[in-house]
Amino acid sequence: MNAKRFLTLLQLAAATVVFAQESEAVKNGGFESILNGTAEHWSKPPAHYSWQAGAGRNGTAGLCFDNDDPAFYTFPSQRIALKPGKAYRYSVWVRTENLTGNESGATICIEWYDRNGKWIGGSYADGVKGTTADWLKIEGITQGIPDEAGSIMVHPYVRKGMVGKAWFDDVSVTPYIRPPVTGVYSSAYRNIAERNEVSFHAALWIDENTTPLDTVRGAFRFRNAEGKTMSKPADVLTSQEARLALQATDLAEGKQTIWFELTKANGEKIGEGSVDFTRVRKMPERKVWIDEWRRVVVDGKPFFPLGMYWSRVQEHELDIYKQGPFNCLMPYQAPNREQLDMCLARGLKVIYSVKDIYHGTTWAPQSIKSSEDEVAFIEKRVQDYGKHPAVMAWYINDELPVSMLQRLSERQQLMERLDADHPTWVVLYQYDQIRDYLPTFDVVGTDPYPIPSKPVSVATRWTRATYNGVFGKRAVWQVPQAFNWDVYKRVEERGKNRSPTRDEIRSMAWQCVAGGANGLVFYSFFDLFKKTEGEDFETRWGNVRAVAEEIAAKIPVLLAVGPTPKVGGMPAGVEVRCWNRDGEIYLLAVNSTDQPVNAALTFDRKFSGAEPEFGPRPEWKENRLTFSLKPAEPAMFRLK
Repeated sequence: MNAKRFLTLLQLAAATVVFAQESEAVKNGGFESILNGTAEHWSKPPAHYSWQAGAGRNGTAGLCFDNDDPAFYTFPSQRIALKPGKAYRYSVWVRTENLTGNESGATICIEWYDRNGKWIGGSYADGVKGTTADWLKIEGITQGIPDEAGSIMVHPYVRKGMVGKAWFDDVSVTPYIRPPVTGVYSSAYRNIAERNEVSFHAALWIDENTTPLDTVRGAFRFRNAEGKTMSKPADVLTSQEARLALQATDLAEGKQTIWFELTKANGEKIGEGSVDFTRVRKMPERKVWIDEWRRVVVDGKPFFPLGMYWSRVQEHELDIYKQGPFNCLMPYQAPNREQLDMCLARGLKVIYSVKDIYHGTTWAPQSIKSSEDEVAFIEKRVQDYGKHPAVMAWYINDELPVSMLQRLSERQQLMERLDADHPTWVVLYQYDQIRDYLPTFDVVGTDPYPIPSKPVSVATRWTRATYNGVFGKRAVWQVPQAFNWDVYKRVEERGKNRSPTRDEIRSMAWQCVAGGANGLVFYSFFDLFKKTEGEDFETRWGNVRAVAEEIAAKIPVLLAVGPTPKVGGMPAGVEVRCWNRDGEIYLLAVNSTDQPVNAALTFDRKFSGAEPEFGPRPEWKENRLTFSLKPAEPAMFRLK
């Protein structure tokens, strides 16, 4: 969860993806056509950039960057036509000479803007710096282009604060086409179950414009309890998912492969996928695992992670931290045994970071130069710290790109092989690509940081997309914002940002919970100490601590399981979630909008009334719950 979130290294990796040989979106991507010093179809080159004959690969024309001013930051652009809903692969070839600075160097990105020209998103490849011996290809993959995109730009550029030289050539943007079936997954933690219901999910990408749903069929194939091979049609079939629910006891004991096949109505196969699943007579003993309700179970008891990101574990800061209600932390600098002991003594669990152990990536240690180095490093860390009672989970990916899917999947497989006692957690800003990442984690989180430039409702949108991305069947530990973006800006650029207020932190945190999160790890504790104009540690710490105390008081509710009523009548912008605690129903409602809302909720079960746990006092009439919420206000009610 790096706040400098666009530092993502795009590697060429095998993935369950097909690239269509379709038309190129970029015109004059090789910069061969230059008129009056400007490459045709490109914007006029700003200072420190120039188009030059012979500067590209193999002596062709290229784009040159030569800069000695670390404050300089602008770049050439080309407007391109991309289709809403479609994803695209983009690339550029780069070469560098003495390119230095804190950022990742020469790279490429695609950005989209609304019809008023306001930036609404983008996809950013990592870059190359230093001196390269030869040309290197930088590559990335976008999410689906949003419907609201009014214009889309491609930028070959050098990141801000960099000085030195760089050359660019052969910019390319082409469609990224997924196969109709991209994977099959089960609801069981690590695909092992003893009893209870297990659902199987096939991730689909069906273009209904070319393949109407009523022309396709989907079926799962498995061995039943008698060992007989069975085929059953999907219970649910949409353009994005096929689903089948079975009782684990209806499946053959031992390990088997569950197959899914997508066909046309005439029986012609369109696509297929599979997942290895194991039914056991008795579940293995595990220290930490994820149960069927997506709760993490620690030492046999359900646990709601409530923590913050740290830089380095220090004892005096732990003493401050324990004044709050937090039960865990995620330190970037992996703690040693003494530091883990300090956390354990204070009742704190640690999410242990090995997120940077991928050779060739921006933050990889210099000693990690190969896949063999990676494996040796991870094996040693698991051996040294995997049995320490403070360790709760492994943090194995911080926003690395989907183009690294093969490597990320192999890392998850390695962690499963090395440590059956602890789940893995990844955090992504790619909130609308979660399904692509499904083979790479046990637990996922996304990190919406909207304040002050975007509405607080971003927290709801990202969390709901994350929850839906895992079919609602994986644990979600979200990362709400508690920092001021100014701490990541150059001194001369500060003053345009601020920390979120207590009410904003409160709203974003409860939005995450209402959207499906069953853990919160705020970003970040160490940023609270950094000086920004008009703000101090005590105020910022007091705000996030107060919010966490309210959440901690409701953890017994947030961990409750059992049947809940169906709720109707939710107004737009209000997210609702229910829990059943010992037969009592608790309902959380959060207004994510910047306007007051009036709600009148209905239920498919009879209740006699409702009392507020926090928030406004509701009215109850004819099995209808009526209440008003202020902008961004959360409320919780207990239904009687």
